[in-house]
Parts: sequence; C-alpha cells; structure tokens
Amino acid sequence: MSSGSGGEPDAGRRGVLKLGIGALGLGLAAVPVVPAVGYLLFPTGSKGGEGAFLPAGKRSAFAGSVPVRVELHADKVDAWNKTPDVKLGSCWVLERDGALQAFSTVCPHLGCAVDYDPEAQKFKCPCHRSAFALDGAVEAGPSPRPLDALEVQEENGLVAIKLVRYRQGVAQKEPV
Repeated sequence: MSSGSGGEPDAGRRGVLKLGIGALGLGLAAVPVVPAVGYLLFPTGSKGGEGAFLPAGKRSAFAGSVPVRVELHADKVDAWNKTPDVKLGSCWVLERDGALQAFSTVCPHLGCAVDYDPEAQKFKCPCHRSAFALDGAVEAGPSPRPLDALEVQEENGLVAIKLVRYRQGVAQKEPV
C-alpha cells in the first residue's frame, strides 16, 4: 500500500491515525474524570443555619427571669435537596440585668438534653445529674464546663441566635 516514494504517505497517514486515536482515547478518559472532578469540587455537605443567626422570636417573649426554650429552624440545603424549615437545635433564652442570654440545651458533659427545673431555678441534666445556675455556671455533677453560651442579636424587636455546636466532654469550648 505504499506509494512509490519510500513510504512517506503511509507515515503521514499513521501519524494522523495516531493523533485521532489519541484524541478519541483522551475523550473517553474524560468521560469518568469530568463527573469525578465535579464531585470533588462541588460542596455536597449540608448547608443550613448552623453557624448563622436564626430567628428566635419577638423580644417581648423573653421578658422576665424564667428561661424560655426556643427551637431554632432554618432551610437545610445539601447538594441535591432543599428542605424548608428544619429544626436544627434548641436553646434556653432568658433575660438577666436587662440583656438576653442564650444557652445551648446540649449538656457539655456527654450531650444529653438540659432541662430547666423551675422549683430549683436551675438547669439540670437528667443523665448524670449535672446542675447549672441561671448564668450557666456548673453547680453540681461531672460537666467539665458551664453551659455553652450562644450569641444573641436583637434588631427591630426581634431576637436571633447564632447556633453553634461544641465538642462534649472537654473543658474548653471547641466548635465542631
């Protein structure tokens, strides 16, 4: 199949075929690589209100010295879904010296739910008998630190709370 001048046209055709097959192979290799790169670059983790200020209610709802339990809701978004109004957590809100304070309902010891005992005027963890004063200080039990205080924001008569989760069982507050 070579032409009369030493096979040069065959070498040219082979070069074009090699380039074509190489390009085809590269295209086929890109088929699984493109989605893989998209998977690695696209944030598939949950995005929601955690770490953001979430609406907690009107300022007037927190007047008085009795703590009020507030459920914090936000839209939860992940890579494929958006779920509206999902409960992300809850907190205790109370007024002390004219300012609002918010505490996580999660016990710093092992993560049990902390309740308020109106008779004793204390926050209590039913799991391991930790007790906390209204300022969050540890009064009894194995809790390694006070209740986790959360940031409160007041604007136009509305209250918002920054929901942050902290590591349990350690003496210092470490966000997780």
